[in-house]
Amino acid sequence: MTQKVIQFIGTQRSGSNLLRLMLNQHQGISAPHPPHILRTFMSLISQYGDLKVRKKRFTLVDDVCRWVECNPVEWSLVNFDRDEITDKITSLLDLFEFVYEQKCVLDQAEIWCCKSTFNIQYTSELEKVIQPFYIYLYRDGRDVATSFKKAYVGPKHIYQIAQKWYQEQMETTSFLSSLAAHRYVRISYEALIQDPEKVLHLICERIGIQFDEIMLDYFNSKESLLTSKSGNMWANVAKPIISNNSQKFHQLLAPEEIKIFESISSESLLALGYELETPGDPIQWSEREIQLFDKKNQQLMDAIQKSASPNERANRVGQKQLLESISQRQL
Repeated sequence: MTQKVIQFIGTQRSGSNLLRLMLNQHQGISAPHPPHILRTFMSLISQYGDLKVRKKRFTLVDDVCRWVECNPVEWSLVNFDRDEITDKITSLLDLFEFVYEQKCVLDQAEIWCCKSTFNIQYTSELEKVIQPFYIYLYRDGRDVATSFKKAYVGPKHIYQIAQKWYQEQMETTSFLSSLAAHRYVRISYEALIQDPEKVLHLICERIGIQFDEIMLDYFNSKESLLTSKSGNMWANVAKPIISNNSQKFHQLLAPEEIKIFESISSESLLALGYELETPGDPIQWSEREIQLFDKKNQQLMDAIQKSASPNERANRVGQKQLLESISQRQL
């Protein structure tokens, strides 16, 4: 069966889980929670050696399958046949595609969707093998910052958050400029929460399927409930849309934080249609100041990890242990 593919790009904390769950409600779309296969294994691939050797290829297949099986949000129904997969793939990209295709078949869908926005880093590889339809989901970066500051994942200091957000918007817009218009759609988080039906109609039209009202009832789905119970940062996905969940940075960021964020990312904010609060010349930081930002960022990240709920930590133990075993292995 030939399957269509949707790939999200942009930055985390921009409503990608919300949109994923809406799409997953459509009977024609399989949109499981992403285990971030490419982000995790691209940096490890050299450890596996020559993948033409079946034993080495099998080891990669087994590790990736175990990684998916340990995902914080369970992939229901999957039962990977390691030997079958090993015989059918030749590369990590093949493996990534095959795993999602299997889930799509089990879900009896025709389209599979990968929510991992990190894959903006691997578009050259995706274009060679898969050539997906891209959804660029973006959100006011200052609101993204307020979300990152309290989330289990990602940077925590405003300087590092701004750097990440700006770089990923620049990478995304640069990449999209190389694609034909029919290969992607741009969606703002603010539009999604204010008029979800209109946005979903647009996406469905662009990927060639009929809109289904059940997509708006995502918060009552089994997948939403499972996701919400897997981590505090996903708690809202089992609730109706919070239509006024924007511009929160006015209350949640200090004036100095807003100034730092805008100094770094004003170009992208303006290009995406967001107004600046503190226009003016960019701030120039010394190397010493940046080192202090880095140190503070690490301290904040450590504090978030320590304060995480037992359930949130437990859901990530399997993947953590697997990475440790891979790093210690002599392949």
